[in-house]
Amino acid sequence: MSDVADLPLMSINPGVANPKNWQKVAYKGGSEPGVINMTTWLQAKNGKNYCVVATWNNSKAPIEESKFMALYTSTITQLATSK
Repeated sequence: MSDVADLPLMSINPGVANPKNWQKVAYKGGSEPGVINMTTWLQAKNGKNYCVVATWNNSKAPIEESKFMALYTSTITQLATSK
């Protein structure tokens, strides 16, 4: 993700990250039946880099999208508020 983070298309949609909390955000997500993926590369205002990735891949169990999104959002929020 760090290799493509500077491409203009990677910053069109920040996903669930709030760009105001970060120096740079690069996001790529996708889904199909039974699969959801979110990948976010973040550069904190202090220059520290993070990459957060989560994937649900189970065609036999329904995706609990609200729970998945809440956990992913919470992880990014925690990183934004950590020093």
